[in-house]
Amino acid sequence: MLLDLLWQIAVLLIPIFLVAVLPLLWALGVVLGCAALMWLTARAGWQRTGRGAARLMTSAALGLGFNLGRALPAYWDIAGAAAVMFFGLACVSHLERRFGLVDKTQAKSSPVSPGQSSGGASAWGGDEPQQTPEGEPIRVFNYSEIAMGGPVLCDYLFPDGVLLQGLGSSARFSNDGRYFAAPLPSRQAWGLVILDRQLRQLYQCSCDEFWELDAFNDGILSGRYSPLVDNGAREISLEQLLTTAEKVSLVPVIDLWVEPGDWQKNLALDAFRHTSPDGQQRLDACLALPASLRELPQPCAPLMSPEYSVSMNGEPTSLLIRADTSIIWNHDGRSFACHARMNDEQPQALEYWLWHVDRGWQALPCPWLSADSEPSVGWSAPLELDDHYLRLSSYFDYPQPDRGRYGYGLYSIHSDCESQVGHDPNGRVQVAQRHLTRVRLAVPLVGDGQRGATMVESAPLTGDTRAQFSWRQDNSLGLGGYTCRIGDWELPGVWLLDHRVSDTGRYIALIPFALPPATAGHVVVVDAQERQLMNSPPLLVARLLDFRGPRLSLAVIRGRLDQDRQSSPLQRFDQSPPEADDAAAFCQYRQDSRLYYEWCELNVSQQGLSALPDWRLVKQPQSAIADGNFVQPAPMDKDAAWLFGCETEYADSWLRVQSPRLGGHLLTASGCAISHLAPSMIWSEDARYLALTRLHTNVEDDHGGRLAWQILLLDVQERTLRHSPQWLHNRPQFEGFNANVLKVRLFLRDWEAEDEGDRGSISAMKLSDLLALPAESLCPHAGLWLTKDQLCHSEAWQALDTSALRHWR
Repeated sequence: MLLDLLWQIAVLLIPIFLVAVLPLLWALGVVLGCAALMWLTARAGWQRTGRGAARLMTSAALGLGFNLGRALPAYWDIAGAAAVMFFGLACVSHLERRFGLVDKTQAKSSPVSPGQSSGGASAWGGDEPQQTPEGEPIRVFNYSEIAMGGPVLCDYLFPDGVLLQGLGSSARFSNDGRYFAAPLPSRQAWGLVILDRQLRQLYQCSCDEFWELDAFNDGILSGRYSPLVDNGAREISLEQLLTTAEKVSLVPVIDLWVEPGDWQKNLALDAFRHTSPDGQQRLDACLALPASLRELPQPCAPLMSPEYSVSMNGEPTSLLIRADTSIIWNHDGRSFACHARMNDEQPQALEYWLWHVDRGWQALPCPWLSADSEPSVGWSAPLELDDHYLRLSSYFDYPQPDRGRYGYGLYSIHSDCESQVGHDPNGRVQVAQRHLTRVRLAVPLVGDGQRGATMVESAPLTGDTRAQFSWRQDNSLGLGGYTCRIGDWELPGVWLLDHRVSDTGRYIALIPFALPPATAGHVVVVDAQERQLMNSPPLLVARLLDFRGPRLSLAVIRGRLDQDRQSSPLQRFDQSPPEADDAAAFCQYRQDSRLYYEWCELNVSQQGLSALPDWRLVKQPQSAIADGNFVQPAPMDKDAAWLFGCETEYADSWLRVQSPRLGGHLLTASGCAISHLAPSMIWSEDARYLALTRLHTNVEDDHGGRLAWQILLLDVQERTLRHSPQWLHNRPQFEGFNANVLKVRLFLRDWEAEDEGDRGSISAMKLSDLLALPAESLCPHAGLWLTKDQLCHSEAWQALDTSALRHWR
């Protein structure tokens, strides 16, 4: 089968390739020649040869489309290629029918011919059987699709309780009413099932010929193959199907008949018991299935996740729990808490319940009522119970900027994820697991669940103590203010709920609470060991992101960008924020502009908090997949190149560690400004020349690639730029640049594989050859030298914060 598959692929692809690389008129001649060959073989009666010619013409038509796409200019290439391909395939189909070359061997004695529909039920739904042949109703539900817009799957519940799940919508009863047949849609090979209604047996047939069924008469099942291919008619006898089918006997459960499966293991446990630590109290749970399953919205739900009725010390209750429910006992053994529901409530109506030996059962209030402006809180299993609180495992969401290190929104992520934590010497991103902010909710055992009743406890600090947050007030913007206590130390002031404990446990980062028109203008790090508070430099803090080692990461608001203005590395915002004392309105949602968030990092030390630069200093040429914002000094510190704004071609929040970067902007300490660059660059030994790379997308180069690289040579002394006409296809990385030769390493792929075994190959370019290329003179403008395409952005270049280059100026 594998060899046959390889042969079929080769027969299809090789003609496509050959026609695609021929001159356009020759390619058209090949297609016309195939059509003539079809006509000649059909007249001679050589049907098999004619069908081979038709297959060859199909490949030639596709190759002609690719050939024309290469010849047409941009904006027309894709549309032109698609039009030629569709027209060519339509011509092949028409000529096959006209010359009588269509293969009819599959259609036996079917009343329909290939390419025609008998009007049977569609695999895409809309005509499912709603009644049995006896006139009783069938419940059809749980509709779904294979992929988006694919064939429909659904469940059938028959009046006698037979439940068939995940079948196709094109189903048929036999004319005597005994059998019911339905296809099994699949992404790979389709299947077919037949139900013997009389014996309640299901036959899983090894037949992938039916997407749609038309009739089931006199022991013959007829239908059609994929309407997406040829809609060819098929028919087969019931006897032949049942002979090779796998027989499955349906199993009765309450008032249903279902296929055997994992639900039987779920019902194997009839009862279980929990006892208190002192052995004085006992909770008994017995399997409690509904009296009827047919009327439930999901009849199999009680089988997949069964519930158990609870009795305490022999006294029955109306509560239902699951077998995996955590039972949390008080240390004195006189009370416990669990997740349960009353038997007359919906299955989704789970609550936390408390049982006490003296007071009986009590429903606890909702664990948390949060404001929209606060971190999104999730909670799960109970952890411990004392005389006043039930403590639940909980967490805050992770607010990731929508472009990774910057963005115009904060995604709310509710799971641990990978995060950037540094770079290797070549600039590759280093990643580590970023855990959500774990907290505990202390839910009071008395009260009605009012705002602020629940206390929030942080992750453990040094000495296994936890910071406890108790609600005090809300401001007019919906932000809650909380007092914070660490052991017997109550911190001065009021704080927002968002916080982050360092991975060492010594520090906890907090955001001060403010009343409008003010907003939080800095972040505070609390040293729980020394009991001191350290304030950061002024920052408009939005959320805390991570606290790893001495480095605190946070999302800050840098400004706003008008909705009609395009973001670029030269200008991410066009409105600067006011002082924090008057910035609350500025930080709120507005339709005319969007907030600009940026990832900021602070260094925490005994001397306090200091902001880290958003660029890094590199000591060697960076790779083509190098990340971010860096300064690469020239030899002997004569100059320096600052590259910023590089992203992958997708420009999203995914890390994409192995993908090449593009779109960077370069500014040298000597004042040369160039855009649309990749990270790979190298200075010459005399610091006069800077070799640069530029990544072009959607370029058809000599290697047939979609990405192509170009070498640029910047002369910082003469202020000129040269462009090499040679395309380089595989993520260049510079190795050396002396007075004569520029050495660059090229690889097999434009992305770096995780198990990189490709060491690349060295390519050498003579400096004399590069200097012989035409030179573009940079244009002087207010102390900078810009390329012609950047003159329109001169004001943005002038407005840049160039502190990264201060040392070399």
